[in-house]
Amino acid sequence: MPMLKIPHNEKKLLFRLSAGDPGAFRTVFETYWDHVYGAALALVKSPAVAEDIAQDIFTQLWERRANLPGIQNFKAYLYTLAKNRILDRFRHLSTQQQYRKHIYNYMNECDTERVDELAEARDIQRILENAIQSLPPQQQRAFKLSRFNGLNHDEIAQAMGVSKVTIKSYIVQAISTLRKVLAKQPVPFWLPLFLLQKFL
Repeated sequence: MPMLKIPHNEKKLLFRLSAGDPGAFRTVFETYWDHVYGAALALVKSPAVAEDIAQDIFTQLWERRANLPGIQNFKAYLYTLAKNRILDRFRHLSTQQQYRKHIYNYMNECDTERVDELAEARDIQRILENAIQSLPPQQQRAFKLSRFNGLNHDEIAQAMGVSKVTIKSYIVQAISTLRKVLAKQPVPFWLPLFLLQKFL
């Protein structure tokens, strides 16, 4: 793995990130993505799984950003997050499969002609659409291109005129925001988890 180029003002950068600065998050994302992905790949030996884990880690990093100023060795902290995320992934694999089965069954049920189920499906769709509309413009566009247009990260980057890594950071932040918004809404308990698994 190539040597990681750590910014000279890393402490200041982490402080800005802890305050919720999106620009600082993108800088951290672009600086450390290869390191986190490489560490995950070395442990799981699967590029697709390693990418999922890396994006999970950056989602956690954004959600737990308030703790960052106290981190003394950020590189070691990221590696620990990766290792713990991998262990957690395998530990809860059977549970995740049960979630997917529940989601699949629920979606099938919502395709029936019963009025109450259709009404609930419409309510969920409305809540989700409102949550997406609350996102910042760039995050919203990246998320929609991924979810509704089915574009991959390279295609979205080309469409928006930014780097692939920046697109990943937009989607990570969008998912983090949506999970928090949806957690406060009367939606099925699995919907925030479904969003995370679907788009990362």
